[in-house]
Amino acid sequence: MKYSRQRELILETIRQSPIHPTAEEIYSRAKEKMPSLSLGTVYRNLALLSELGMIGKLEASGDHSVHYDGRNDEHCHLVCTKCGSINDIELDTLPTIDSAVARKTGFIVTEHEIVLKGTCAACAAHAKSES
Repeated sequence: MKYSRQRELILETIRQSPIHPTAEEIYSRAKEKMPSLSLGTVYRNLALLSELGMIGKLEASGDHSVHYDGRNDEHCHLVCTKCGSINDIELDTLPTIDSAVARKTGFIVTEHEIVLKGTCAACAAHAKSES
Protein backbone atom coordinates (compact mmCIF):
# COMPACT_ATOMS: atom_id res chain seq x y z
CA MET A 1 0.00 0.00 0.00
CA LYS A 2 1.38 3.36 -1.03
CA TYR A 3 1.85 5.95 1.74
CA SER A 4 -0.76 8.69 1.98
CA ARG A 5 -0.78 11.60 4.46
CA GLN A 6 -4.59 11.55 4.39
CA ARG A 7 -4.73 7.82 5.18
CA GLU A 8 -2.19 8.22 7.98
CA LEU A 9 -4.24 11.06 9.51
CA ILE A 10 -7.48 9.05 9.23
CA LEU A 11 -5.87 6.02 10.90
CA GLU A 12 -4.36 8.20 13.64
CA THR A 13 -7.73 9.88 14.22
CA ILE A 14 -9.46 6.51 14.68
CA ARG A 15 -6.76 5.12 16.96
CA GLN A 16 -6.78 8.22 19.18
CA SER A 17 -10.55 8.30 19.50
CA PRO A 18 -11.97 7.22 22.89
CA ILE A 19 -15.19 6.19 21.11
CA HIS A 20 -15.93 4.13 18.02
CA PRO A 21 -16.42 7.03 15.58
CA THR A 22 -18.48 7.14 12.41
CA ALA A 23 -17.01 8.26 9.08
CA GLU A 24 -18.54 11.69 9.59
CA GLU A 25 -17.00 12.01 13.07
CA ILE A 26 -13.61 10.93 11.72
CA TYR A 27 -13.95 13.45 8.88
CA SER A 28 -14.85 16.26 11.26
CA ARG A 29 -11.87 15.60 13.56
CA ALA A 30 -9.36 14.99 10.78
CA LYS A 31 -10.48 18.06 8.81
CA GLU A 32 -9.35 20.25 11.74
CA LYS A 33 -5.77 19.12 11.03
CA MET A 34 -6.10 18.91 7.24
CA PRO A 35 -8.70 21.38 5.91
CA SER A 36 -8.33 20.12 2.33
CA LEU A 37 -9.53 16.62 3.31
CA SER A 38 -12.77 15.51 1.62
CA LEU A 39 -15.46 13.20 2.97
CA GLY A 40 -15.03 10.98 -0.10
CA THR A 41 -11.34 10.53 0.73
CA VAL A 42 -12.29 9.52 4.26
CA TYR A 43 -14.80 6.92 3.00
CA ARG A 44 -12.36 5.47 0.45
CA ASN A 45 -9.58 5.19 3.01
CA LEU A 46 -11.86 3.68 5.65
CA ALA A 47 -12.87 0.99 3.14
CA LEU A 48 -9.23 0.27 2.33
CA LEU A 49 -8.07 0.25 5.96
CA SER A 50 -10.94 -2.05 6.87
CA GLU A 51 -10.26 -4.37 3.93
CA LEU A 52 -6.59 -4.60 4.98
CA GLY A 53 -7.61 -5.45 8.55
CA MET A 54 -6.00 -2.33 10.01
CA ILE A 55 -9.30 -1.15 11.52
CA GLY A 56 -12.57 -2.81 12.46
CA LYS A 57 -16.12 -1.96 11.38
CA LEU A 58 -19.27 -2.43 13.44
CA GLU A 59 -22.84 -1.19 13.70
CA ALA A 60 -24.63 -0.04 16.82
CA SER A 61 -28.15 -1.24 17.46
CA GLY A 62 -30.75 1.08 15.92
CA ASP A 63 -28.01 3.17 14.32
CA HIS A 64 -27.55 2.71 10.60
CA SER A 65 -24.09 4.31 10.67
CA VAL A 66 -20.98 2.18 10.54
CA HIS A 67 -18.58 2.78 13.43
CA TYR A 68 -14.84 2.19 13.23
CA ASP A 69 -12.47 0.63 15.73
CA GLY A 70 -8.74 1.35 15.73
CA ARG A 71 -7.88 -1.53 18.02
CA ASN A 72 -6.48 -4.66 16.38
CA ASP A 73 -6.13 -6.72 19.54
CA GLU A 74 -8.58 -9.41 20.65
CA HIS A 75 -11.51 -7.73 22.35
CA CYS A 76 -15.28 -7.75 22.29
CA HIS A 77 -17.85 -4.96 22.05
CA LEU A 78 -20.71 -4.01 24.32
CA VAL A 79 -23.46 -2.23 22.38
CA CYS A 80 -26.18 -0.42 24.32
CA THR A 81 -29.55 -0.91 22.64
CA LYS A 82 -30.87 2.22 24.40
CA CYS A 83 -28.29 4.94 23.65
CA GLY A 84 -26.19 3.21 20.96
CA SER A 85 -22.90 3.52 22.85
CA ILE A 86 -20.17 1.03 21.96
CA ASN A 87 -17.57 0.02 24.53
CA ASP A 88 -14.65 -2.38 24.42
CA ILE A 89 -14.21 -5.27 26.83
CA GLU A 90 -11.51 -7.91 27.09
CA LEU A 91 -12.78 -11.36 27.97
CA ASP A 92 -10.38 -13.96 29.36
CA THR A 93 -12.89 -16.65 28.41
CA LEU A 94 -12.19 -16.55 24.66
CA PRO A 95 -9.64 -19.41 24.78
CA THR A 96 -12.19 -21.48 26.74
CA ILE A 97 -14.84 -20.79 24.08
CA ASP A 98 -12.35 -21.70 21.32
CA SER A 99 -11.53 -25.01 23.04
CA ALA A 100 -15.21 -25.84 23.55
CA VAL A 101 -16.00 -25.14 19.89
CA ALA A 102 -13.07 -27.29 18.73
CA ARG A 103 -14.00 -30.12 21.10
CA LYS A 104 -17.66 -30.17 20.08
CA THR A 105 -17.34 -29.53 16.35
CA GLY A 106 -13.71 -29.87 15.27
CA PHE A 107 -13.87 -26.24 14.09
CA ILE A 108 -10.68 -24.26 14.72
CA VAL A 109 -11.42 -20.65 15.71
CA THR A 110 -8.87 -18.20 14.29
CA GLU A 111 -10.49 -14.89 15.19
CA HIS A 112 -13.43 -13.42 17.09
CA GLU A 113 -16.08 -10.80 16.38
CA ILE A 114 -18.19 -10.90 19.50
CA VAL A 115 -20.79 -8.18 20.03
CA LEU A 116 -22.83 -8.27 23.21
CA LYS A 117 -26.01 -6.19 23.12
CA GLY A 118 -27.91 -4.92 26.12
CA THR A 119 -28.25 -1.88 28.36
CA CYS A 120 -25.23 0.14 29.49
CA ALA A 121 -24.78 1.11 33.14
CA ALA A 122 -25.77 4.75 32.49
CA CYS A 123 -29.02 3.81 30.73
CA ALA A 124 -29.84 1.20 33.39
CA ALA A 125 -29.29 3.76 36.15
CA HIS A 126 -31.43 6.30 34.28
CA ALA A 127 -34.24 3.77 33.83
CA LYS A 128 -34.01 2.80 37.52
CA SER A 129 -34.25 6.46 38.62
CA GLU A 130 -37.38 6.94 36.48
CA SER A 131 -39.10 3.95 38.11
